[in-house]
Amino acid sequence: MNYKENVKKKFDELAPSYSNNAIDFIKKKRLELIKKDINKNDKIIEIGCGSGNLLKHLECDNISGVDISPLMIEECKKILPKGKFLTGDAEKLQFKDNAFDKVIISEVLYYLPDLNKAISEAFRVLKKDGLLLITSLNKKYNFVRTFVKVLKIGVHDDISMSYISLKKLKKILTEKGFKIEEIKPIPIKMMPANYSLIFFIKAKK
Repeated sequence: MNYKENVKKKFDELAPSYSNNAIDFIKKKRLELIKKDINKNDKIIEIGCGSGNLLKHLECDNISGVDISPLMIEECKKILPKGKFLTGDAEKLQFKDNAFDKVIISEVLYYLPDLNKAISEAFRVLKKDGLLLITSLNKKYNFVRTFVKVLKIGVHDDISMSYISLKKLKKILTEKGFKIEEIKPIPIKMMPANYSLIFFIKAKK
């Protein structure tokens, strides 16, 4: 079984209880940063949408999502019946060029074997001047995976790859044609983003 099949299997197993496993404080901070750039008339997509526990809080009429786990997609369809949800691969999206105003990738980068392809696909499906909104765990906190697993808090993550550094992600985004507009730390506002547990990046096509 290859890596992507392992990810699919793991998140199929987590699907029924995934929304309940999110750590509420951190989820709230992520959501605050993402929501401020979402308008009601936007056409948006979340790559790695999971069970829809972020999308369900957005006040937007045109929502799409893609996830590698078919069971996660089924959960999305239950809570957001008006949305468009597809099982798919972040590295090969099933959408036309210039299709979306906003693309969200939240806590997903470290499950993507070819990050360059995934960022290229996000760029492709965004409209001109569209925004890519990313949150990701910081490379400095790779030990968190072991901590979470031992204490059995949040999502029991035993399959993610190394978290990415802010420096590396900025380089990839710039190389793919994005203009970085904002970087914020999560969850502590006063901590430098390079050292924060999670960082938020807003980048424009």
